[in-house]
Amino acid sequence: MITLRNVCKQFGTVRALDGLTLEVPAGGIFGLIGPNGAGKTTTIRILAGLLRPDAGEVRLDGIGPNEHVKIRRMTGALIEQPGLYGKLTMMEYLRFFARLYDLGEARARERIRTVTDLLELDAQKKERLQGFSLGMKQKVALARILLHDPPILLLDEPTAGLDPLISKRVRDYLLGRTGAKKTILVSTHNLDEAGRFCDEIAVIKAGRILDRGSWEALRRRHASRGITTIRLREVTDAMERAVRSSEGVRDLRVDKAQGILCCTTDDTARTHPEVIARLVAAGAAVLTVEVGGTTLEEAYMNLIGSGTGDAA
Repeated sequence: MITLRNVCKQFGTVRALDGLTLEVPAGGIFGLIGPNGAGKTTTIRILAGLLRPDAGEVRLDGIGPNEHVKIRRMTGALIEQPGLYGKLTMMEYLRFFARLYDLGEARARERIRTVTDLLELDAQKKERLQGFSLGMKQKVALARILLHDPPILLLDEPTAGLDPLISKRVRDYLLGRTGAKKTILVSTHNLDEAGRFCDEIAVIKAGRILDRGSWEALRRRHASRGITTIRLREVTDAMERAVRSSEGVRDLRVDKAQGILCCTTDDTARTHPEVIARLVAAGAAVLTVEVGGTTLEEAYMNLIGSGTGDAA
């Protein structure tokens, strides 16, 4: 489990974290989303032991940030724009970190083979890192943090700079639970990625958590409207009146020629069953129902724009 309680961090006059409190359950995939400067990278740096908090409590599986050796062995931390040792070849670099983690010769060979196969780095093993592109450097940094197979991963934009195919492989490996179950905290601007892979998401702004929950819970609480499109065998005036009289329905659009009723609702989960029940009572033959319209992006924008929420 990852635990932060009332964590504060200030850089000069800038308060990067302002009493941030967050818990990530063991084995969970937790997304941290927010605008630039919200405190995402600072949070990951503190958890990785690269920064000391000014105040508050930080624990990783009960271990405090002062136990540096234990923290480094149990975590793999990918920080935005990771520094590499440019004069080393990729193999020299990975072997160096394998020795730091005391992997042993046989284990090191096995793990290097696993991560280079995953990230399609085999052809670059003898090349110096200083000549690598940004995307290649990101792949090497990912290989490094996965090398010792840590139980906790702290990821700051893990797929930034990667081509689409490798991005998918990394997402499937890290976030899709194809490997051993790990505790993962991932900071990302990719809301689709966060919504599809994370068990829970926290929205952070100005160093405080505005709200947290599953993708569906955040969408339900903060997205303004949903759209229901209903196709009927035919649309009569009585059916149109039945939908208009349903509580919570707005902006009803009717296409009698196509047999379509399209309405906007504040709470789709509550309003949708009532609309269907009223249509059936009015004699409608319902052919299809499509529900959509609200997105995590809309919920995120509404929450960030309001700047209100749970300060925990």
